[in-house]
Amino acid sequence: TFIHTSFPCSPFIPRSSKFAPLRQAKSGLMDSLVRPHKHHPMTLTADQIAIAGAVVSAVSAAVAVVAIYVPWRNTSDAALFGEAVLALERAYRSLNASQQDGSRPAPDRLNWLTAARHVESFKELRGRLKTTLYRRLCAEHEEHWRHEFYLSLLKDRILHVSYFESGPIEPRSAVVVYGFAAWPDSRKDPIDIADYEAIFQQSDLLKGNIGLRQYLTRFPEFSGAA
Repeated sequence: TFIHTSFPCSPFIPRSSKFAPLRQAKSGLMDSLVRPHKHHPMTLTADQIAIAGAVVSAVSAAVAVVAIYVPWRNTSDAALFGEAVLALERAYRSLNASQQDGSRPAPDRLNWLTAARHVESFKELRGRLKTTLYRRLCAEHEEHWRHEFYLSLLKDRILHVSYFESGPIEPRSAVVVYGFAAWPDSRKDPIDIADYEAIFQQSDLLKGNIGLRQYLTRFPEFSGAA
């Protein structure tokens, strides 16, 4: 039995690149099903119609799932990102809630413990991010707060054990906080991969900066530009 049909219920698939595999699957399957028969042009058997209906339903379901999941993922990451940044802000404020000599965190046991807990909370939230955009944004905020911790702890290092004994500072909290303040071995330094030739071409950075010009002449890689 042959039945004429045009499949008016074929699902609409957005043209976003995220849906490209679904569009290709739908197009290929539908083309193979509706290819004209040499004796019965543009007709389908009952079995073919059943298969096509199943394909349409499956594609429609897949589109619906993706259409729901993508916005949900972005919304979820936005919330996680906000909480991750807030955790770092809280960690820094907790560590510096009181200061010693007006320059470094006081050896307050509770302050160090609270700061360490917020740092670990940040790591857990960061690990749950799914999108490249929010991971990148999170990394930028992480570097900002790492620098703030560095200024508090590593610029003028605490050299005497009496500081830690006076708390006494919980050793695990010290490891967590100092570990965050230090530059990670696995992270590439953006300065190492910067395009300095392009920087000189795009900005007149030496104009009026006589001291900088003279200083850069000491470095062969900048001698031509300087």
